[in-house]
Amino acid sequence: MRAPKLFTPGPLNTSDAVRAAAAVDMGSRTPESQVMIRRIQQQLARIVSLPPEVVVVPMQGSGTFAVESMLSSLLAEQDHVLVVENGAYSARMAEICRRYGIRHTVLSMSHEQGLDLARVEQALQRQEGITHIAATHFETALGVRNDIAGLSQLARRCGQKLLLDTISSFGALPLELAHESFAALALSANKCLHGLPGVAFVIVQQAALGRLQRPRTLALDLTEQHRELERSGQWRFTPPLQILRALDVALGEYFEQGAQPGRLARYEQCSTRLMAGMRRIGLELVLDPAHTAPLIYTVKPRAGLALDVAGMESFLAERGLVIYPTKHAHPNTFRVGVIGELHLGDIDALIDAIDAYLRQSSVLPAASETDLSCRV
Repeated sequence: MRAPKLFTPGPLNTSDAVRAAAAVDMGSRTPESQVMIRRIQQQLARIVSLPPEVVVVPMQGSGTFAVESMLSSLLAEQDHVLVVENGAYSARMAEICRRYGIRHTVLSMSHEQGLDLARVEQALQRQEGITHIAATHFETALGVRNDIAGLSQLARRCGQKLLLDTISSFGALPLELAHESFAALALSANKCLHGLPGVAFVIVQQAALGRLQRPRTLALDLTEQHRELERSGQWRFTPPLQILRALDVALGEYFEQGAQPGRLARYEQCSTRLMAGMRRIGLELVLDPAHTAPLIYTVKPRAGLALDVAGMESFLAERGLVIYPTKHAHPNTFRVGVIGELHLGDIDALIDAIDAYLRQSSVLPAASETDLSCRV
């Protein structure tokens, strides 16, 4: 069976070496596994510039498990978090706070633009007692990039700590954080790091741990997970070791390929090819490019073109090409990602297949010889 090409937010295509690593079994209490986990923690800490007092705490599950662990474990009874909501994933952070009874205020913004920092500052001035700000770095529901560097400086100036969902951006987009305002960030193995799904992490200021009088959760207790790893080198519950082996290999490839600058450059190259191809066949971005990032895009047909997105998804899937629908209000939109083990030839194959579907559906006129030979 030929592996499909996944132009999605995740899971993503991975390298042969990463997949092969997951096929090797390992005991959870062996010295080898403990050394590997320490190595992964150290490698993740290298990717962003953070205060020296941070610790990297692994957590079983997808990125949302890490976000829930971060919020439920680090926000104490006396804290009050401002959740800046401009997409599905920051809305999920607000829902986590609601489920746990964590004191929070939701500041809702447009889902088609980055954060309005002036409105955030106004909200902080209006609402006394805000101790933390929670936000996402990249909202994959539509593909909106948020100014986390600016938010970090605002939090530093106003005296709040940041809790960040960097699930879809960690390892690719630069992350500039004021050390004074940093509390924690959540990340996943299977996005821009090109690992497999099943393990996530919280990078946290050590002083932020252990502030709860009574833990809210058992399996997602970040403080207890950290304590047990420090005490015995063991996870509190069965670790996903095959997934960790795959991530260990993926991180080796990541640094060999230039780390964050190299990964971003690769995505930018694929994005340039994708945008040129989309324009050629009559498709365009839903969002203003000023609010996007070279990771995932929401796409629509240009004015006057009708498009059966569900039919196109099926057409592409039959050819081993997978795109994602979107929650955008417009029915004629879909998402295309360029992250994971994708290359320029894969982008070309996707554009050609979409072009073929549009022509087959009489959305576009039949291709001329010039059209077929055009390659950016």
